[in-house]
This record gives sequence, C-alpha cells and structure tokens, in this order.
Amino acid sequence: MTVSETVPERIVRAVAAVGARPGDHVLEIGCGPGVAVGLLCAAGARVHALDRSATAVARARARNAAHVAAGAAVVDRLALRDLPAAGEPFDAALAVNVNAFWTGPATAELAVLAARLAPGAALHLCYEPPAPDAAQRLARAAGAALAAAGWRCAARTDGPLLHLTGHPPRQ
Repeated sequence: MTVSETVPERIVRAVAAVGARPGDHVLEIGCGPGVAVGLLCAAGARVHALDRSATAVARARARNAAHVAAGAAVVDRLALRDLPAAGEPFDAALAVNVNAFWTGPATAELAVLAARLAPGAALHLCYEPPAPDAAQRLARAAGAALAAAGWRCAARTDGPLLHLTGHPPRQ
C-alpha cells in the first residue's frame, strides 16, 4: 500500500461500526473517492455508493474497478434525496462527514432511508469533528434532525470519531 492508498482512521472506524457481513447490502452516502466502498466489499458486502460530485464518482469507480466489474459495487452520481424510495432494501447505510444530517432537517433524505432500510437496519452517521465542542454540537443537531423525523438515535464516540446510529420510525 502506498502513502496515497493509506486508509484514514475515521474510515476504518466507520466501516467497523457498520459491522457488515458477507452478503449484506450497504448504502454509502457521500462516498468521496471510494475508500469505504473497498473496505465494505472486502468484508463481503455489496455496496451501492452515492456522491453528488462527478469527480468523486469517477475516483470511486476507478479505485474500486474490480468490485464494480464483479457486481459487488455500484457507484452513482446521485444525491440521497434522489435515490428511488422503491428498490432492494439496504442492511445498513453509512455516511462519513456528510453534512446534510446536521445542517438542516434532512427530511427528504431520511424519508428515502426509512423506505429503503430493511427491518432492523441502521443508519450510521460518522463524523470526525475538529474539536470536542463541535462533536457535541454535531450530535445535538443530527440527533434533533433524526428525532424530528421520528427516528431513534444514539450517539457515542469511538476515539476521534462521533458515531450516531439511527433507526427509522417503523423499527
């Protein structure tokens, strides 16, 4: 592994928090260059990764070309709110440092997730805040957005990572 391929600790911890098992279908929101996609596929999961950036999608597809070719990964240029509400359910959803859940109500995004998460599945929101007071602010804001949409949410820290686990209203 070269320096450019080094996996950031936040990604390793976030992927570990999901606990993906072989055969799980995982949605990654805001996949960036696709580092977590590779780790999730290596764990045996099938991954549907989304990002709004054409550059990020191109990088994620290139990084994970073998997983894409094998059908283990799909990388789409798409905002979460535009993901069809109908479709194969996801066993987990992961978002690392995605601001949509703490900068606004994320009503449309949470509605899509509630429709697409399988019974018992969870949304994992992971953040690496720059300071401890920022972690508390993020936890409060994201937790409030989830609660306003009827989700149950628990927050914890894992080293430098803030991890919020959300469950849709029907679960």
